[in-house]
Amino acid sequence: MAVLALTLIVLSVRGDSSSSPSTTTLVAVPTTTTRSTPSTTTAVATTQTTTAEQRLAEVEMLLQELWFGWFDAIYRKDQAALWKVVATTTFYKDGMAAMNSMEFIAKPTIQTVLVDEVTILLDRPDCLVVENSIDMTAFRGINGDKTVRVLWPEDPYGFRFATAWLFPNDLWLDDCDNLARETTE
Repeated sequence: MAVLALTLIVLSVRGDSSSSPSTTTLVAVPTTTTRSTPSTTTAVATTQTTTAEQRLAEVEMLLQELWFGWFDAIYRKDQAALWKVVATTTFYKDGMAAMNSMEFIAKPTIQTVLVDEVTILLDRPDCLVVENSIDMTAFRGINGDKTVRVLWPEDPYGFRFATAWLFPNDLWLDDCDNLARETTE
């Protein structure tokens, strides 16, 4: 029998002086799962633990893969690859436009896409919201601004970029609760 303990983590979201007042978001993070496997002679217990730090590391890796996919598709002008990292036609159109205007000083690699300052604002199976910045100096020569990204899951790709916001206390929650999501390629 599996036992799942949920811990509520309160993330305090700070805006700058030019943004709206601070808000607080509750995020449910599974912290411990215990599985016992019965045997005819003895019981063997195995434990898997997911902490907030482990989840943050998973999300950082996901973001690195998505950002690499984004820049790689634009660099190669690969329209099909772009759909693997975007969940909306708006993001797809933005990527298509970037294929004609974005400048690169080198080919992007997954190792040169550096994800910085990740804060998970919302973590649900149907919506992941993160604030982060990216360092793309190795292939674009510039450092990215800190932004909020709403990610939606869609088979077979998993989470993909859906919308973007400037500040953590913007109205991104409506993007998560919008159940009428697009059907994309």
